[in-house]
Amino acid sequence: MPTDRVLHEEKTFKVTALRQGTVIDHLRSGTGLRVLQVLGLSQEGTVAIGLNLESSKLGHKDLIKIENRELTKEEVNKISLLSPEATLSIIRDFKVVSKLRPQLAGMIEGVLRCLNPACITNHEQVKTRFKTLERSPLRMRCVYCELAIPEQEIELL
Repeated sequence: MPTDRVLHEEKTFKVTALRQGTVIDHLRSGTGLRVLQVLGLSQEGTVAIGLNLESSKLGHKDLIKIENRELTKEEVNKISLLSPEATLSIIRDFKVVSKLRPQLAGMIEGVLRCLNPACITNHEQVKTRFKTLERSPLRMRCVYCELAIPEQEIELL
């Protein structure tokens, strides 16, 4: 085989199709590992992750396939904070039965940590509540102490 032909062959990365589970696609490049951590997937069944994959829409993206698991509403909310352009596909019997894009709610409860050490949520058994101030770049405001938190400082519970 001529060397120039080998250099020009297209390289592909293939992952086994899911029988049941969830595919999280179009994650912002660099957020895949954080999503894994937030979802607590380190001890689960089969999980496939692609980092910094080429994407015609995003330039580069991360992708996660989770076998035998569908995400909760709270988990979807967390993903919407980390990567609002993500898409989630629910797979059953090797077919996509539902596809959704997480929607960043105007009010988020119990997902973010308030960074204000004096905030009541850091001293009492009070569920955190944040109002979405801006979607891009993301800015959230604590309902209790009114601290505004920019995207780069957001901490998920």
